Amino acid sequence: MKLTPKGMRDFLPEEAIVREEVRERITDIYRLYGFVPMETPALEYIETLRAKAGEEIDKQIFVLNDERLALRFDLTVPLARISANLETARPFKRYAIGPVWRKEEPQKGRFREFWQADADIIGCPNMRAEAELLSMAKMLCLEFGFEKPRILLNNRKILNAIAKRLDFEEKKDEVFRILDKIDKVGRDVVEEEIIKLLGQRGVELLDLVTIGKKNEEKLELVEKISNEGAQELRCILSLCNFDIEVDLALVRGLGYYTGPVFEIKLSDEIGTVMAGGRYDNLLKIYGRGDYATGISVGIERLIALIMEKREKKKSTYSKVFVACAEPELYNQASQIASYLRKNGIETETDINERSLRKQFEYIDALSIPYAIVVGKRELESGRFVLRDMKTGKEELLTEEEIAIKLKE
Repeated sequence: MKLTPKGMRDFLPEEAIVREEVRERITDIYRLYGFVPMETPALEYIETLRAKAGEEIDKQIFVLNDERLALRFDLTVPLARISANLETARPFKRYAIGPVWRKEEPQKGRFREFWQADADIIGCPNMRAEAELLSMAKMLCLEFGFEKPRILLNNRKILNAIAKRLDFEEKKDEVFRILDKIDKVGRDVVEEEIIKLLGQRGVELLDLVTIGKKNEEKLELVEKISNEGAQELRCILSLCNFDIEVDLALVRGLGYYTGPVFEIKLSDEIGTVMAGGRYDNLLKIYGRGDYATGISVGIERLIALIMEKREKKKSTYSKVFVACAEPELYNQASQIASYLRKNGIETETDINERSLRKQFEYIDALSIPYAIVVGKRELESGRFVLRDMKTGKEELLTEEEIAIKLKE
């Protein structure tokens, strides 16, 4: 009997530990840049969500039976709703990590419930905000062992100016949706679809967005079309001391972007794991307008990559198990465990009253790294056997010495 709802998942300890670790490591880096947490309800009023949702997202909203409330489909809408009516120091730098829901057909790698890890800056018109987000993204890549990410950068002002120059502003949303697929399906397929819509102008569009190899070469070509867009990209590039590639075909699907947009790929095979951009017009939908830019980490894809890379997965956080040589010594074993916990060491004891052999079977089953054996002789001497479960090496140590060694 399948009890998990369609498109939802259960996470057993091995995977849940990895997921929690990933969230904590992302949080630590967000905090290094001065971002603060913000939590919002899973439910929003349907009109709040629809104010931002495009036609495609609108179809994916989980609406409750009363048709007034719905599950959030991203973490940006709640941020915009609050920030547009919040009196606080600017820039307001918030991060949010949590689940969102979209009622789409589940497929490999796509679920109806999934997590996002967002960091956004409200109230900064300067391109320093984008440079900081990209610097943070680079640090995240290094944190998870990906040393050469491919960071792609474009500006919606350039794309909008091209649409005006080639006279397809009325069709630009549809054209850009097709252009956004160029990495997935290739130029030939995209060219065929765009030519159906624009004729010869479609060829001109593709020539414009795929021309040039070096960043400055590309910017020189488009600054005549959008000087402001080109200068913003130059500013970001000058502030970042790492490789960034200007990709004039980069769209980012969400229609509310108004300026620089970016994607971070760990490799050509893996695809995009982080993305974001500037959305200066969104907040005014919900109240007072303000400058806004942000990045979202594809936490589900990142977790999947880490799960694949790890040869052995943890089944527990416990670092040591305090085993009783005899059942009546449980109180003494529990006191030792309490001492170790006070020293910040994750510790378990035998709460099932098992034999010493059964206790070690449990230790092996969970791959707990260390075991302490508490017997009468050890209690009399004040020194206990600490066994390294991987090597089998044993040491006779005091409680204090054990705590120092396990902290190392």
